[in-house]
Amino acid sequence: MKKLLCFLMVLLLFTLPAWAKQADPGEYYQQQYEDSGAADLPDSLPDEARKILEEIGADSPDWESISGLTPESIFSQIGNVASEKSSGPLHAALSVLAVILLCALMDGLKLSFGERPMSGVIGLVGTLCICTIVVQPVVTCIQHVALVIKGAAAFLLACIPVLTGIMVAGGQGVSAGTYNILMVAAGNVISLVAAVVVVPLLNIFLAFSIVSAISPALRLSGLCDLFSSAVKWILTFCMTVFSGLLTVQTVVSSAADSAGAKTMKFVVSAFVPVVGSALGDALASVQGSVRLLKSGVGAFGLLAAGAIFLPVALECLFWLFTLSACAAVGNLFELKEITELLRSSSKVIQILLSLILCCLTILVISTVLMMAIGGGTA
Repeated sequence: MKKLLCFLMVLLLFTLPAWAKQADPGEYYQQQYEDSGAADLPDSLPDEARKILEEIGADSPDWESISGLTPESIFSQIGNVASEKSSGPLHAALSVLAVILLCALMDGLKLSFGERPMSGVIGLVGTLCICTIVVQPVVTCIQHVALVIKGAAAFLLACIPVLTGIMVAGGQGVSAGTYNILMVAAGNVISLVAAVVVVPLLNIFLAFSIVSAISPALRLSGLCDLFSSAVKWILTFCMTVFSGLLTVQTVVSSAADSAGAKTMKFVVSAFVPVVGSALGDALASVQGSVRLLKSGVGAFGLLAAGAIFLPVALECLFWLFTLSACAAVGNLFELKEITELLRSSSKVIQILLSLILCCLTILVISTVLMMAIGGGTA
């Protein structure tokens, strides 16, 4: 037995340098980066988002690429996207204002056409003209938002196995299981919402809004207001439940993973003779490289979420500002039909912004919590 124990101790002493070389943090990081599939994540992004990330120099989840970002490049890209997305709403605003001023001019003449006031005819014609200017871009915006939400859901589902594998490699098996279940459910729900809610229901809501503006006798404005309020309350409730559930599950699973990691390090340091402490330090070094990889992938996920939703969010903001400003001008000239149409269209844009912010919040909260739950496991 003594000879056998001596042989095992000598074997450990000779194999430790080779094991430590194999567990070099830089080499282990590169190996995990290639094996985890993190390098393929940019291919899961929509073309527009991938182009934005390439412009700012963050085209890969590698931490060196992420650390090279500068505020100048980010703000410059935001300015370029804003300049590109503002052209359509600006042209529409000029056309709408021209129609409003023409209607106000004709209404100010106080002429009559038979027994019907000329102002009623001018208001109806002006409303129909504004429909041809505003409705088609709003419908296109609805379709664009639906495509962006589907693209974000596809990217989220592509990130889940990568991040889950990294978390398991870093000793966070319990957190990885919780993250996997919740985020798969969230990704599928987001995709379902984009397919079932965004396009059909918002198009119906826009149609009701147009009919309500053109024919006030139908009194559909109350139904439109009820639909808008219901959507916002439902989104707020779903986000509150999801955020609370994800936070509670993350705290509990992080505590379990931390206890397991500390127990493993204690066992290695205490029960492996002579080289136990060295093995424990090497284990901590390997976990540090895994956390570095997880931080890089998480930071890339945050940048990707911003790149996915930034263009469509800016487009909706410009349309919201345009419609609200034009509605204020229409109200100034007391053109009720035109004002009602513009306000109803702006409510559709508000719902689109709520959906965008809801999906963006899901991605940001889940990514930030995933990056934070490994801090004390070494």
